[in-house]
Amino acid sequence: MINETVKFDPGIGNLVLDLNDFVNNVYSQLMSFQTIHQKRARFKLYTVKIQKYIKNNIAFYLGCLLWAYYIYKNNMNSPKDIEGNIFLNMENEEKEKYDYMMQINFIENYIDCYERDTLYYTGKKFEIPIIWKNIVKLYKEFLDLNKGFVNTKTTKDIKLPEKLKDASINININSVIEEAIEKKDLEILMNIDNLTFLS
Repeated sequence: MINETVKFDPGIGNLVLDLNDFVNNVYSQLMSFQTIHQKRARFKLYTVKIQKYIKNNIAFYLGCLLWAYYIYKNNMNSPKDIEGNIFLNMENEEKEKYDYMMQINFIENYIDCYERDTLYYTGKKFEIPIIWKNIVKLYKEFLDLNKGFVNTKTTKDIKLPEKLKDASINININSVIEEAIEKKDLEILMNIDNLTFLS
């Protein structure tokens, strides 16, 4: 039997780490120390984990972009209903107040902050890979185009950024996403080669 619907989230949402909460906790700890020596020691303790949280969140954004591309392109001739979009359940008043850009703005700002803080607290320069920044930028555009998905009901409602819409992705997106879900590792998505729309 042919599926009449497609999932809003194939399962990657369950694998996202709460970067916002984690970062706030780390910096609260930093502020509790009085000496710069203590602050630097604490930051060094957490820096690898912060990078993991950043990478996990960006991998999630990439997964969202790839999944949207997949369900949009595969159903262009016969659009399907999207099941599981929790944002459709929001009241109109909630939708009007919903700041769907808050999380992506936080990570975009924090990436720059993290590079500066790494240099300050560790004395070592660290640059977030440009491809990570490109994913954030593209996802931000995607999120804004779709207004937080509060009215996205079918695959024809999905709006892709031009860069992604015109992309030629020669991988089995569904299989890669299924592998990431099965192994509970979103970072698998960051190992995909030849995603030229991210350059």
